[in-house]
Amino acid sequence: MTTIETTLGPVPVEKLGRVNAHEHIIIDGGLTVVNTPDFRLDSVEKAIEEVGYWQAAGGGAIVDTMPFGCGRNVDKLAAVSQASGAPIIVPTGFQKSSYYLPDHWQHRYDEAAIAALLIAELTEGADRNGYDGPLVARSPIKAAFVKVAGDYQVVKPTTRKLIRAAGQAHRATGAPILVHTELGTAAPELLDLLEAAGVPPGRVMLSHIDRNPDMRLHRQLAGRGAFLQYDTPGRIKYQPETVVINLLRQLFEAGLGSQLLLGGDTARRSYWKAYGGGPGLDYLLAVFTPRLRAEGFSEADLRLIWEENPARWLTG
Repeated sequence: MTTIETTLGPVPVEKLGRVNAHEHIIIDGGLTVVNTPDFRLDSVEKAIEEVGYWQAAGGGAIVDTMPFGCGRNVDKLAAVSQASGAPIIVPTGFQKSSYYLPDHWQHRYDEAAIAALLIAELTEGADRNGYDGPLVARSPIKAAFVKVAGDYQVVKPTTRKLIRAAGQAHRATGAPILVHTELGTAAPELLDLLEAAGVPPGRVMLSHIDRNPDMRLHRQLAGRGAFLQYDTPGRIKYQPETVVINLLRQLFEAGLGSQLLLGGDTARRSYWKAYGGGPGLDYLLAVFTPRLRAEGFSEADLRLIWEENPARWLTG
């Protein structure tokens, strides 16, 4: 029986249910919160409430995508899980460069040292102190995947080093890789670098790729085996939902529905019902999924997106 490390311990992959493939449940400080207070999601009570909406809509496990050094708090994630019963899948790795000060240690440490830090979080336990130093306090909760992040239209030298370190961590542990693409850009280069680092495309999730709704690009990336994660539904500031529906439809018609994932990425107080905002964590299941049914997507299609595809990304 294959299990996935979560805030509730190892969970059989078939028990994960409908998986939100890209979310933020706790953001407890960090440079981005200082710059934009709307990103502060530090209340366990509010998170329990918001996760409750997700569960009431039929949601299961949640892939939390806030790595160390920019607001991750493993103990708070565990408290949310214990109160709600929802398993949260914890990351190790790095956000995009703007989430850190220019002198952050990621720019100074070499590839081997960074890989060792990632591997320790995957095999021993996530650091409660977020590798902010000087002390490391391992949680019993292990990270289950590695995050790396590109910037707009470029992959910076430090990011290339972090990708090589992520490749070492993948080869040592089998952990999948989640990639932040800035507005969907630089995805082919990021995938090339990961593949060169020893990560098969079938273990890579390219996040936010629907913000660059170029079907030729999406077919190429999915055809290589990468998972494409869409998250603009419910956030109309990016684009109408018809754009995402057409992307989904065309990829299913091309025989590539097995490479699609959906996530909320509701990383702001103004997106949460618990803080008086919207669309809420439940939007994808309560509103968008019924629309997909009405647009002609079958229950088998929906099961693929919500359950089977996340399981394959996580387990290979």
